[in-house]
Amino acid sequence: MPKTSAKKFRKGDRVRFQLGTRWVQGSVTEDRGPIGVGGRRLYTVEFRTDGAAAPSHVELPGDDLRPAAVPARAR
Repeated sequence: MPKTSAKKFRKGDRVRFQLGTRWVQGSVTEDRGPIGVGGRRLYTVEFRTDGAAAPSHVELPGDDLRPAAVPARAR
């Protein structure tokens, strides 16, 4: 039986992930559940790249995501 990953992030959490050679910040828009290879939990993340008018979306396993630092004024 595949091992499912524990829930790490919730909708609205700010995260960062590697996109090519750089790190990008975004926010979790959906927890897709343990539907990845071997039961890995997948998340849909919305992010903006430099100069993009519309946000982009990507689906990533939780192991590829890191919590984003919250600015001091937002705490």
